[in-house]
Amino acid sequence: MSAPERESGSDLGRPDIVSDPTPMDPAGSTGLACTRSADLLAAGSADLLATGSADLLGEGLTESLGRVAMLAGTALSAPRASVMFAGTYLLPQHGAARIDGPLSSFEQGLCADVVRSRDKLIIGDVRTDSRVSGNSRPDPASMLAWAGVPVHDQDDHVTGVLWVADQVARRWSASDVTVLETLARLAWSEVSLRAALAHSAGRAALARTLEESLLPPRLPYIPGLQVAARYAAGGTGAGAGTGAGAWAGAGAGAEVGAGAGSEVGVGAWVGAGVGVGAGGEVLGDFCDVFPAANRTWGIVVGDVCGKGPAAAKRTALARYALRAVARRQTRPSLLLAGLNQVLLDWPTDDPRFLTAIYAAVRLVPGGTMVRISSAGHPLALVRTANGRVHQFGRPGDLLGVLAQPELHDSQRLLRSGDSLILFSDGVTEARRGADRELYGDERLRRLVAGLDDLTAVAMAEAIQLATLSFSDGRRSDDTVALVMKVPR
Repeated sequence: MSAPERESGSDLGRPDIVSDPTPMDPAGSTGLACTRSADLLAAGSADLLATGSADLLGEGLTESLGRVAMLAGTALSAPRASVMFAGTYLLPQHGAARIDGPLSSFEQGLCADVVRSRDKLIIGDVRTDSRVSGNSRPDPASMLAWAGVPVHDQDDHVTGVLWVADQVARRWSASDVTVLETLARLAWSEVSLRAALAHSAGRAALARTLEESLLPPRLPYIPGLQVAARYAAGGTGAGAGTGAGAWAGAGAGAEVGAGAGSEVGVGAWVGAGVGVGAGGEVLGDFCDVFPAANRTWGIVVGDVCGKGPAAAKRTALARYALRAVARRQTRPSLLLAGLNQVLLDWPTDDPRFLTAIYAAVRLVPGGTMVRISSAGHPLALVRTANGRVHQFGRPGDLLGVLAQPELHDSQRLLRSGDSLILFSDGVTEARRGADRELYGDERLRRLVAGLDDLTAVAMAEAIQLATLSFSDGRRSDDTVALVMKVPR
């Protein structure tokens, strides 16, 4: 399926590149135990990229990491932001976090301290922070608050630093730090994708590199709820082989998996590989569950147009951008609108639209309040405790095409025994081999209605097995089924 032409977002321009950072005073220009940042990163970068980081930076990574910095500055309302990768600082040239001119030696020194400590560095006011010596403090007109987090690779080596700064003193909240850490993971996913494209021996190796970017390794513990997801890639069978897997998370009193006595409250990844179709093709379906602002939980299922590395990159961007925005916003339609702007702004020669459905979940007296919004995605289903099945939500525009998509919010209370079912179009568009008939919405509704009082794990598995059986054991498209249940 080819992507339609999209409306232009704001032109944020190509990020400036500041190479070869100024060497630090061995005594430490910030008053902290500093070392020259480029030296600190050299060993980890050499292990990560056999041909050196410069090759990757010349192939588009500079623009992507500069946009990550832009996202951080915008999300945290910080006027300065940057990503340092392998000794090179990538700066947004336009937008809220624009930086004019080279970085100060003080800012470079703070980055070096993050690399040295392998941990975040949060400073609310450099004038009063005891870790900053008096003679090294910057001009108060240029910067008073600074927050930086390390960018870790899959082996937990530090490969860079994502940071933001403000000209006024501020208290960086736990949510602010979480946003930075989430976007740092997005920065690493960009690096890993470029490295895999440049150096992998085949598409299956690329898919393994992208595993953590595309799908969560486990679903989180949500007290009082059962949550389970079942994923299978197109061209695979059920529950086995490359691209098939399941996650489960459960609240108090709920069982995980099929047998009694399974551990309560633990999510698990089961299966081999992820996001890979027949022949090692990287696919574009994704799902995620994560804590969000104001004691809510975010639940999302999405589908990127097409397959291959470009779709995989879009998928990773969507997951991490939603996680970042959800730390400061709970209204699903506004979250999806924010993701839409990120997609429009992101530099790419291969624009791809995506569909997504996002649910904001909050435990309340008497049940679980769910607010939901769909962007071109199949609407959710709600199965009540008495077996009735209702469609939940209103259709909205897909993302990555229109500057102002039409999106809506719907809300309802789920009570004991009720279930919420999110799924990708691969479920309803499964085709029977003989006559190519679609599985369809009505079959899915009848199936869900007949699932009785099953656990979330069993419901998600039943949906996948039913579509597999209908399509004679072969999937033409990848599928996701995600079930959230309020236990009796």
